[in-house]
Amino acid sequence: MGDGRGLVAGVVGALVRLARGTPGGRGRAVAEVVRARLRLLPEGARALSAIEADPDDPAARAGLAAAVARLLATDQGFAQYLTTTDLGGTADPNTVQLRTDASPSTVQLRTGPSTVQLRTGGPDAGPDPRTVRPGVDPDAPAGGPSTVQLRVDPAAAGAARALAARRSNAAVLTVLALVLIAALVALGINLGSRPLLQPNGPDFAHAARTIRDPARVQGVLPDAAAMPGGWQQQGAPRSGTGSGPGAPCLLPGACDQQLAYATVSFSAAPLPSVQFTVVTFGSAEAADRAFDTRLDLLDARGDAAPAAVQAVGDRSAARTRGDSTAETVVRVGSTLLYLHYAGPGAAVALPGLTPFARLLAERARQAEDGRTPDAVFHATGG
Repeated sequence: MGDGRGLVAGVVGALVRLARGTPGGRGRAVAEVVRARLRLLPEGARALSAIEADPDDPAARAGLAAAVARLLATDQGFAQYLTTTDLGGTADPNTVQLRTDASPSTVQLRTGPSTVQLRTGGPDAGPDPRTVRPGVDPDAPAGGPSTVQLRVDPAAAGAARALAARRSNAAVLTVLALVLIAALVALGINLGSRPLLQPNGPDFAHAARTIRDPARVQGVLPDAAAMPGGWQQQGAPRSGTGSGPGAPCLLPGACDQQLAYATVSFSAAPLPSVQFTVVTFGSAEAADRAFDTRLDLLDARGDAAPAAVQAVGDRSAARTRGDSTAETVVRVGSTLLYLHYAGPGAAVALPGLTPFARLLAERARQAEDGRTPDAVFHATGG
């Protein structure tokens, strides 16, 4: 169901099954959320009444399909959410595997159906040993997985071995990582805007900077341009130093470690709504303790239930409260992020918050790297 028509057809089919009272079935819980959204629209309410009166009426089905198509066209955020559910038919993300074959001079990087093969030296170094080039494995079966080979001349391989003897394996790993990045780019894999390596040395770790200025913290929040179509900002963002009405102190006894906060809300009229909150701390350790405190506050309300979500940032977790409230909590370096969702079918809609959480996490990383946050919403986390 990669295209819009396929998505509409799948949603209509699930709604028809609901109208017939068919127990279970693919996407039933998601269809109930869609039905609740349609009832908020005059055209959608009429289409639902017609299909519930006669699920086999072709005219009723056509009217329902038109109402669903209109809903998805005017609420792109909700449409993006549906692509992440059973009705969207989303395939599993590509898996990247790094392995070495029997030859110590070959490294393979496997990305889903494709393979990057890195070879150093040897008799098959290529006609021009001075070049590093991607190519297609001629031995790959027709229609099967392809292999991209990056070939390095023997002199470069010897230099790498000499470097390993002088500077240990860390330097070689850094060189290998750079070559792998080039291979990934050759395969068309988007690495995102954040640098993988730090500019001052071969440090793979993210060196989080503390953010103290409320204006910079507010810059982490998404604006209308960063959000998907159909989502409208509700009021001006709020920000301040330390703690305040928008972000109470999450470190009892050490509130001075909470540096600044900012918060803003968006909604896809009239429902659902998502509130984004960013809180910065004096260290990653303080942010980690605040992460636990935030979860403790949610769990103390009694009706909170843990929910499984995709990993985002350095730590992430989610809770639902009843059928209309959910929250995702994320730590990125010394910054704590939480997203509060309010709307129908919270437990079902919760996976749809993951792209929003990734958006906020990426903008937080950009701010901690000293850059101006400019990341925008993407339906997947690729």
